Amino acid sequence: MAVKGMQQRVLVFSLDQIVRQGLAGRFRSSFFSRPMVWGPNQIAQLFDSLARGFPVGQLVVYEAPASAQDVELGGVTIHAPEDPNAWLLIDGLQRLSTLIGAWNASDTSPYAVCYDLEQQRFVSGPARHPLMLPVPAAVHQTRLEEWLEDRPFLSEEEKADLHTLSSTLINYNIPVTVVMNLGDDRYELFKRLNQSGASLTKTDIERAQSRSEERPTGLQGIAHSVEAQGFGRMSAEVVASCVVAAAKGGREQLPPAGPDVLYAYETMSHAEQTKAEHRARQVLGRVIDYVRQTARIPHLRLLPQPEALVALVRVFAHCQHTDDPRARELLRRWVWRADSSPQTIETAYTPVAPTAFAEAQRLLAAAPQYKVRRYHADLSAINLSSAAGRLNALGMLHAWPVAVATNPMGVPAGFPLEAPQALTPWLDSGAGVFSPFIPKSYGQRLSLGYFLLHPSAPAERLREGLLALADSDITAVHHHLFDEHQIQLLREGRLLELIEQRERTLQGAIDKRVQSFARWGFREGRRPTLTDTFKDLNGPTDN
Repeated sequence: MAVKGMQQRVLVFSLDQIVRQGLAGRFRSSFFSRPMVWGPNQIAQLFDSLARGFPVGQLVVYEAPASAQDVELGGVTIHAPEDPNAWLLIDGLQRLSTLIGAWNASDTSPYAVCYDLEQQRFVSGPARHPLMLPVPAAVHQTRLEEWLEDRPFLSEEEKADLHTLSSTLINYNIPVTVVMNLGDDRYELFKRLNQSGASLTKTDIERAQSRSEERPTGLQGIAHSVEAQGFGRMSAEVVASCVVAAAKGGREQLPPAGPDVLYAYETMSHAEQTKAEHRARQVLGRVIDYVRQTARIPHLRLLPQPEALVALVRVFAHCQHTDDPRARELLRRWVWRADSSPQTIETAYTPVAPTAFAEAQRLLAAAPQYKVRRYHADLSAINLSSAAGRLNALGMLHAWPVAVATNPMGVPAGFPLEAPQALTPWLDSGAGVFSPFIPKSYGQRLSLGYFLLHPSAPAERLREGLLALADSDITAVHHHLFDEHQIQLLREGRLLELIEQRERTLQGAIDKRVQSFARWGFREGRRPTLTDTFKDLNGPTDN
């Protein structure tokens, strides 16, 4: 039976907006809220989840009048003014306190947490060496720039990674369910949200893991597991290639994707298949983490070359020292350089070197060498059918574009398209990622300058959405790689001029993003010395 008169609405805010509202006194602790019970590990895990794009739950609040009072959240005392529509926390106090506390933490705060560049993960406590970035520096642009300026030894790529991390944290979206007219049922709602389920015991977790391992085997089961991680849908041939790659020794030649690899899988005994599938699941989990976190490619459809996945499975299954930072860096370069050339595809299936570093060198040596100094985007690639098109999408995605119009994917206007809640179902659907905002009849040739990275929507509606976005916040259009002058050209209908200028903007942005990861022209043949590092910072060499 519905609670009489109760209403609710769901709002979505970025974490930066959530913290700002908290510091302004919008949120209040309700009398039945539990005290802060999270420890350092849980605080670090929350930020790790945010950086990975994992769901972290919603905040549930009760909207009601509240008098002026002092509120303590995250170790910060906030003077909250009288508010006829204050938000009393019913569920989410631990998360909100952690966010507010970490956003403003001093070195002595129990909420202090840092991103450790050496370990590539969040750790609790204050910075203990120069490569630990405190969260307050990561989420405040001025502090981040000051922190980076004090570390001239960081590469441009590392700086770009930290800017990406900063954007991910600041713009991560979290829903807030606002309940109204709840009356005396507030406590009942709190109890059901927090106490109706029994806590998971260690046995429960182990049983869940066991059940996960007991899911049906076979190629379809592995494909389903990868899709459930939000990394995309794999074809049977690609899954079979990964299974065979994980099973066969590193010195064996693999059959290419297609009938041959399916035959190799099907001719295994049942015991061999079961062992190979289990091994492939384990290795694919590590590979997907690597591709997302280190290579910064969020989805299978955006891999410049799908065969790169098979090559990485072989590296992580058969090569030693896969945690070697230099090897991981060179592998990242190769992933971003890999294209559909015969030598790239063939190399993915030939025997691997004994160490990850040596294998990364081998893969890079076999990659096409025609880009001798820097990447130059092909703006005629306007779909995901080519490596150039996928690189264009990755370059545009880096600007954190937002939805500007209603669309078949149901992504609301203003919602970041790179957020997993939007990007994963969008790419999983197989829909195109480039949508024209200018009629294709303009001009003599079609280029990326006509398109937004956006779910399909009528061109006129996209133009209207861009202008509305510019009216509300002119800096917001930067997320679609527009500047103020280009928006003015759009207002005036000077579309040919707009296309020409937009092509230059896109060229520069995509080139910079791809080059920061592919690093054409940089040293690869040996581990860099300190001198090499400073030379790399000044630009590529001809070695």
